[in-house]
Amino acid sequence: MKRYFIILILPIISIFTAVAMYFSWFQGWLYFYLKHVMASVSYMGYITVGITALLLYFVAVQLVNWKINKALLVLCYTIYFGILLCLLFGKASNTQGFSSDTFGFIDTFLSGNLRVIIVGNVLAFVPIGFLLKKAGIIKALLYATMLIFAVEGAQYILHVGFFDTGDVFLNVSGIMLGYVIIRFLHLGRSRRLKIKPTSL
Repeated sequence: MKRYFIILILPIISIFTAVAMYFSWFQGWLYFYLKHVMASVSYMGYITVGITALLLYFVAVQLVNWKINKALLVLCYTIYFGILLCLLFGKASNTQGFSSDTFGFIDTFLSGNLRVIIVGNVLAFVPIGFLLKKAGIIKALLYATMLIFAVEGAQYILHVGFFDTGDVFLNVSGIMLGYVIIRFLHLGRSRRLKIKPTSL
């Protein structure tokens, strides 16, 4: 039964979920960050939905089986990092600057502007936190901060955006959110393994 669900039902669920995610989230992201690509590539929406559906399907297969497949995991992260690099460095804005208004996004969020972008700046970096499972919380925070500072610095040098301390805060928060989630899941799994039924 599980096999038929994975082969027949799960792909349909993945496609419908990908379409919903595109219109509620990704479309706004793409037009905000990759406006020139969306204007020049008419079928960019279909590509985005296809890649998202594929990624969702690979993740869902592992969740249904409740087992990590290393090959699928590597493939998922390859797709994820490819998408992330396009969003971070695919902008043809030719802009360069520095913004130190770290918490300026709060007023923007409360006023209802760019909420998709702000939330996306957190959620898009959650999977990176999963990779820091074995690190202590201080090291995880240090690695996350160093990574995002490097990304923001590269965007500044390459003239594809501002070095924005607000983005640093949101992106690091996303990584740490992923770290906390994976640590809690790992802790729960460890406790379940320790609790074994006693034999009569």
